[in-house]
Amino acid sequence: MKATLGTAVLALLLASSQGCGMAHPRNFRRIVHPSPMVRARALSLGDKKPSAQVVPALVARLEDDDPVVRLAAHEELKKRTGRDFGYVPWAEEDQRAEAVGRWRDWLSGKAPEAAPSPQAVTATPQIQPTSQIRRTIPY
Repeated sequence: MKATLGTAVLALLLASSQGCGMAHPRNFRRIVHPSPMVRARALSLGDKKPSAQVVPALVARLEDDDPVVRLAAHEELKKRTGRDFGYVPWAEEDQRAEAVGRWRDWLSGKAPEAAPSPQAVTATPQIQPTSQIRRTIPY
């Protein structure tokens, strides 16, 4: 099964913080902890709690100041609900706010507006393959 780029980045970031006991939360309530790493790790601890309790809390974390926490919340939401609503954790704040609005609409029972296509989100730069870069450099 292919892992998404976001899942891979999240796994790498979470795995690289070994050794600090504080970064190993034991329950979902730690999603409001002052440390971003604790919040990010706690987001995956809601699996035994009802969706009615966990999903709104995860949606709230989509607006976290820390991009790793936003990424973790987004991955947990996708895993739990199978939905996406065009949210990109590293996008500009206004783009994230629109997607969070779609999540909130869905939570309240409203039909969310259509999410933009992935090509419409321009938060990450497109990188040219090395062969194309070499052709554009004058010698």
